[in-house]
Amino acid sequence: MTSSSSPDVDGETPTSQQNADPPRVADNATENASRVSEDANEEARKAREALPFWKRPAAWWLMALALLSATLLTLTVAAQVELSTQLVCRVDRPEFQLASNANFMTPNQIPLALPSFNMMKSALNIRDAALMTSGLPPCSSDPTVQAAVAKLSTVATITGGVLTFLTVGWWGSFSDRHGRRRIFGITAIGQLMCSLNIILVANYVQVLPGNYWFLLVDSIILGAVGGTANEMAAMMAYLSDIVPPEERSRLFGVVLGFFLAGIGIGPLLGSLVIRTTQNLLSVFFLAATLRVLQACLALFALPESLTKAQMQRALATHQEIPHRGDEPTALWWFKQLFFFLKPLSIFLPSNIVNENSLKVGKRDWNLTILLLGYGLMFLAASSLIDQLLYALITFGWDAEYLGYCLSSIGLGRAFFLCLILPSVIHLIKNKAAKDYKRNSEREPLLSDQDTLLTRYIPPKAYILDLTIARLSVLMDAVTFAILPWAPTGIIFLVFISLGSLGAGLAPAVNSVALELYSRKLGKNATLESGKLFGAMSVVQALFTNVLGPPLYGFLYAATVATHPKTIFFVALGNTTLSCALLACVRVTPEIEDVEDVA
Repeated sequence: MTSSSSPDVDGETPTSQQNADPPRVADNATENASRVSEDANEEARKAREALPFWKRPAAWWLMALALLSATLLTLTVAAQVELSTQLVCRVDRPEFQLASNANFMTPNQIPLALPSFNMMKSALNIRDAALMTSGLPPCSSDPTVQAAVAKLSTVATITGGVLTFLTVGWWGSFSDRHGRRRIFGITAIGQLMCSLNIILVANYVQVLPGNYWFLLVDSIILGAVGGTANEMAAMMAYLSDIVPPEERSRLFGVVLGFFLAGIGIGPLLGSLVIRTTQNLLSVFFLAATLRVLQACLALFALPESLTKAQMQRALATHQEIPHRGDEPTALWWFKQLFFFLKPLSIFLPSNIVNENSLKVGKRDWNLTILLLGYGLMFLAASSLIDQLLYALITFGWDAEYLGYCLSSIGLGRAFFLCLILPSVIHLIKNKAAKDYKRNSEREPLLSDQDTLLTRYIPPKAYILDLTIARLSVLMDAVTFAILPWAPTGIIFLVFISLGSLGAGLAPAVNSVALELYSRKLGKNATLESGKLFGAMSVVQALFTNVLGPPLYGFLYAATVATHPKTIFFVALGNTTLSCALLACVRVTPEIEDVEDVA
């Protein structure tokens, strides 16, 4: 190291050099800090490999967690619908309670003597089954009560959706700095508070502010912790931390398949509990107990996927000053006002900084186009409720057939994601590996100098993932195109089940988005996978909970009397546009420098 008094080659002292070129010193310091952090991260990974298998982060942890979380998510769905109806009856139409005290609720307990009807009916919606059973009070069929319950449900959905839209991006960045398992624990605690609040309202509805409107506290809590979107984003980020790129799409799909399987199991388990206990609140007590178990599992048993070095680097990146001026600018204040849109900024087109990219320095629109197409698919998927209403009116379905429909959707997608899609991916990759090996053996050992200096790397997993995403959207488009022409309810059920072949969209898009994000930022992208998936959850919340329900709800209400099939054609239009956008996505191949490798 040179002395501070000795001049350099150009006659300038090191002190003057430092004053003349401070960015270079800062860059060197940043590189040194990054190198030290990478060394610490590598040491942490080696120490992790020496641990027992149950103390190492693995995909099977998420499979168990996804199954448990989804089961608890739908365990109380049917009971909550019936409970909301009972509470509205008690507050708005108390005369029905006098007509049938035996089957109605008392001030301190809400026992519900269920008749013996098919389990599929109760798993779908106890209230709909109750309408067909003469033993229950007629309050649930009163138009005033139905309108109040619908209003409560709509306000709750919008409230939770808007709050999720505002918070889920922040939670995604939070997971980069403080770990993924904290997100799982926080969401489990939020769900626990919701179950306890429902029990509170059921027992003291008449003394609580707003009566049954106090149930909106559930939506506020869920929205504040990011809801299911936050949990799914953390799962995707957890997998991206521990899974190599070529395996991401397959394991994303398997974990999502376990989640969908839990959605199918939850209502059936809830119905069985209500039958056994003859008490509507029993499922909420069970859900609260299991949520405590889930929170403890997430916070104390689940191995963290991020090392301390990775979290410290993400925290250092987050704490960088966003502006260098002495006074905040108008643009800075504008960003503070619309802070909830900040996560979406990572999807804006920007110049590629990854030196391994063929288009370094050029503006990249691929991630923007990919997320627009992905959002349009969520917009089309939000029409599911209106599709089921169409089936109820057109084919005269009851709760039993509607239950068959929902079960076929959930279980069909779970079967496709857990078994069919992984098998197809495995076969394709094996064939590609054999073809590449066969072609490489035919190439001469000596090649031209230009070929040695720069050559394309062999085909990567993102090519297959992008193809899966496009084919999934195409299958959804075919489904929407044939659904309005189904002549019978059975054929409608078969057609809607074909949509399971499009279930690979979400895992494939997640994998491609992470690849594109890595191409834009280079190594820094590995520090912010939670930020990426959190921002994708913002897109999901925006199109699924904020834009979709009002669009298709008002559209169906306006056309149901004259052209009830309109919703399918609008959904087909959304899907077609999404397919066109995904066709425009290009993942530029990277360059491999053979001289550096040698």
